[in-house]
Amino acid sequence: MARPVITSYATESARSARARPQARQARRTPSWRWGLLLGLGWLVQAGLRAWLSRAQVVPLANPDESGYLIAARVLAGGMPADFSGSTLYQGGYPLLIAPVFWFTENPVTAYHAVLMINAAISAAVMPLAYLAGRRLGLGRTAAYATAMVTALLPAGLFYSQYAMADAVFPVLVLAWLLATHTWLTARSVHGRHAAAAAAALLAGYSYAVHSRGLVSMAGLVAAGALVAWRRPAARGSVAAGAVTLLVTTWAAWALNRHLALVMYPGGTRSLSGQMLATLGSVHGMITVCEMTAGQLWRLVVDSWGIAGLGMAAAAAAALRRGTRTDTRIMAALTLAVTVAVAGTAPAALPPDQSQAWASGRYLDGMIVVFFVVGAVVLLRAARRQILGYAVCAAGCTVVAAAAVAAYAGPSLPTAGFGYAFNFAEPAVLTQDWTQASVGETTAVALGLMLAWVALALAARGHAPRWASAWSRRRARPLAPRWAAGWPACALAVMLGLAGAMSTAAVAQMTSRISQADTAAQAGDATGLVAASGLKPPDQVAVAPALGWQQLLPLAYDVYWTPLQSFNPASQPPPGVNVVEAPWPAGKPATASWPKAPPGWRIVASSQAGGWVVWRS
Repeated sequence: MARPVITSYATESARSARARPQARQARRTPSWRWGLLLGLGWLVQAGLRAWLSRAQVVPLANPDESGYLIAARVLAGGMPADFSGSTLYQGGYPLLIAPVFWFTENPVTAYHAVLMINAAISAAVMPLAYLAGRRLGLGRTAAYATAMVTALLPAGLFYSQYAMADAVFPVLVLAWLLATHTWLTARSVHGRHAAAAAAALLAGYSYAVHSRGLVSMAGLVAAGALVAWRRPAARGSVAAGAVTLLVTTWAAWALNRHLALVMYPGGTRSLSGQMLATLGSVHGMITVCEMTAGQLWRLVVDSWGIAGLGMAAAAAAALRRGTRTDTRIMAALTLAVTVAVAGTAPAALPPDQSQAWASGRYLDGMIVVFFVVGAVVLLRAARRQILGYAVCAAGCTVVAAAAVAAYAGPSLPTAGFGYAFNFAEPAVLTQDWTQASVGETTAVALGLMLAWVALALAARGHAPRWASAWSRRRARPLAPRWAAGWPACALAVMLGLAGAMSTAAVAQMTSRISQADTAAQAGDATGLVAASGLKPPDQVAVAPALGWQQLLPLAYDVYWTPLQSFNPASQPPPGVNVVEAPWPAGKPATASWPKAPPGWRIVASSQAGGWVVWRS
């Protein structure tokens, strides 16, 4: 009997040995396919971003774009420009795009290349949103669809058309939160250490990219202190994260200090000083609170209401005692970072700057994060939870809208590049590119939220009454498969409509803002260079009266020499052979330099642009 038993066992073992690789292969194949789908999704999103920015040839969002581009040129060994008295354009984002200037000095070619880099990095929102959806409990198909829709959101897409830190900041925020969550949930020691170091590295790099990164650093430090206190076994990972954060922060400080010394010889504008001055009075504190409400209002408005549901769900998770510890920490951390950014951003800016009133730009990363959370709520939460979150979000949005109307007025200006850039989503919702009504914007956003909630609730019920009535009239029972597929159909319609809404909004924003202003800006920048025949080794001087709107783009285009200052009432600086002066209103171009020395002549001018170029 022994031999047959052994033979039978050996046969079964051999079969099991052959079956195990097949089972592993079966498990790997779907993952491989989903990895390919994620790659294709990223490629589609990158291609869309590249296509939308195809017509842009010059920096439009100045002084920010010119500041970041010139900083990148400096890091690549090129010529600086004098930005004294301006905000420090930190070196994290220029570090990403600096290699472009190793291969080309042509400003237009370099600008196109930078926008391609933006497209590739910004499209990473899609796979990161997929990971976030999976961690929040979505299946692969639902997480993929949610990620594709999230990547179409204007907050995560529109700024990729500009050479500025906002093009990559949503990716950094989402990656940092995912790394932090991995740190909190990792089971192995090595996994905890690696995740803690990754979260610290991303937080430190966020600080190198923008001052908002300081809030991420503070949030990570608070989370680390809590973990060290509550989980003694994880203190090694806290130490690894602390060391990484210190090293990264020092590197970011050194990089920013280098740029400050080269590009800001007269010093930078102090954001902390402005914040202290603003918060130094009761009136200033009230104003900041109102502006904070405005930032949070934009979080709901700019996400078509979905991020409002996500924020309400995060607040509930942070306050509910039965919630898992890691979920409560992440919910509290995300909410704290959101409120801190919403409060510090307007406090650090002069009150006369429109982006401080009710901007969605500084919360772009959090809009993307809470959009994913809100989508998960609509896809997974129970009816009572969805209704509760919707009521809470709608009530807070109405209060925030009242605060915006109190300090910014009942409508927001949307005419011209600057206002349209800052208030684009309200203009889209109201279809008013002159003055967007705060009340109308709020009503449309809440109407969209109601539509998403209605579709989500419908998906949790049975097939709609009209379908049942139709089947009764035809004396045919409703197909079981169709009835069972109704929830998926309703949810697919919801995600499809949200994606279509975002795509249409970005397309309109691109045509109304980016493409509409490109021709005029190109005429005042690259057009000026071409018309006046500027090329190396020309030495250029400009009159400060022209203003930074013209001086900074010109400083980017004149890449071979720094611009010198020139007073039309005096002689040009030694060695200068080209000068630019403002065109006095109502006077001929020659009045721009009435005491021009002999041998100087006008070679280019634009009365609409208000400039005249002289050459010796």
